[in-house]
Amino acid sequence: MNSESVASLLVEAGSLMLIGMVFVFSFLGLLIVGIHLIARSCEAFPGDIEEPAVNVKRNNQTVQPGIDGNVIAAISAAIHTHRQNSKK
Repeated sequence: MNSESVASLLVEAGSLMLIGMVFVFSFLGLLIVGIHLIARSCEAFPGDIEEPAVNVKRNNQTVQPGIDGNVIAAISAAIHTHRQNSKK
């Protein structure tokens, strides 16, 4: 290999590297700008905010509305029985 071809290959490699770095930098810059624009639009036009489910405390247990107390009692009894059987 002569020095002329090595020099031209190094120049081509450097230019490809520079083009790639500019492309990545531009893409990341556009990504950051896009994220900031979306954040500002979400602040300007907030959507409907759903109310979180209200938990009612009864005897140190949280109960969601709509769940029958008998179902909770049955589940608690099953868990207690399972834990007692697994200790043996």
